[in-house]
Amino acid sequence: MSIADRLPAMTLPELTRLEANAARLAAGAPGKQRDEAASVLPLIEAEIAARREGKKRAVEKAPKETVAREPKAPMPRAPKVAKPVLTEAQKEALKTDRLLAGIDEALARKA
Repeated sequence: MSIADRLPAMTLPELTRLEANAARLAAGAPGKQRDEAASVLPLIEAEIAARREGKKRAVEKAPKETVAREPKAPMPRAPKVAKPVLTEAQKEALKTDRLLAGIDEALARKA
């Protein structure tokens, strides 16, 4: 498939990038690349002009097949567990336990 055949399926940003590359090659590439770029450049410019005028060509695409899907069953949720209500003494004991565990861990790393 040649580049000219692919032009209708390209997006406008792709076309402008291709135009810039073709212009660069037509200006300074050696031999065959320069000739190919020079021959494709008018086609690219015409496609860009048509797009900017709002005459976007219809790209022939095969229609997508729609497949009916079964609805998903809802995921079972874990039962909510009530948080225990702690007294002030229990809260202080937890803080102390965490502090001592942190100290033990620091001493173990140091040793």
